Amino acid sequence: MNKPQPLLAIRGLTKQFGAVEVLKGVDLDLNQGDVVSIIGSSGSGKTTLLRCVNLLEEYQGGDIVLDGETIGYRSANGRRHRLGDRELSRQRAMTGMVFQSFNLFPHLSAAGNVMLGLRKVLKLPKAEARAIAEKWLARVGLAARADHYPSQLSGGQQQRVAIARALAMNPKLVLLDEVTSALDPELVQEVLNTVKGIAEDGATLLIVTHEMRFARDVSSRVVFMEQGRIHEEGPAAEIFGNPKSARLAEFLRNTRH
Repeated sequence: MNKPQPLLAIRGLTKQFGAVEVLKGVDLDLNQGDVVSIIGSSGSGKTTLLRCVNLLEEYQGGDIVLDGETIGYRSANGRRHRLGDRELSRQRAMTGMVFQSFNLFPHLSAAGNVMLGLRKVLKLPKAEARAIAEKWLARVGLAARADHYPSQLSGGQQQRVAIARALAMNPKLVLLDEVTSALDPELVQEVLNTVKGIAEDGATLLIVTHEMRFARDVSSRVVFMEQGRIHEEGPAAEIFGNPKSARLAEFLRNTRH
């Protein structure tokens, strides 16, 4: 029986900022419905990896293939060419990204923020976009806050709006970059519970997080990055309960989990 093609296949990914090599040949697969958490020290390349998948960063070498389509570039006559803006926008819509800092538009209500991509990118009629926005705001527990503006919402509520906005676009893959790091400690759990619920719904998630207990509880697989490479990966119970490398064991000793 043929093994199914991974939804996301990253091969030999390299990324440099000037002379600094941030990603040094990363290989990673995600299958449909996988929940993969990336852990590691600051500067290990975790967020840069996510930003390459979402085409927010150009990368110098390797390939990112999402649902059978090479992301960001095409090859012709042995040379790589960055895709044009229209193609990049179309590909970017295949992923939903939730950032550390919410990135909501302050002049739009919660529903307005969720509707924006539905109207501008998917060109949906206003009534249909509103119905989808309300559905997703209800899914993240914010049905009663649809017409509130970001300034009227707590940080945790703003982040849940950002999650609803990403999911409303029906992406193939959802990227979550340290979604609790800008929150007060008492607001962290409500956002983590929301992400956990989405994972249980069957979404495919690639998560960068420093919340070790959350990574252990929610992930089908955990990836430990160190100095631009994947140093160790495996099922969550194995990574946290039986680390194979001294470096991962040391990292886990120095973090709460």
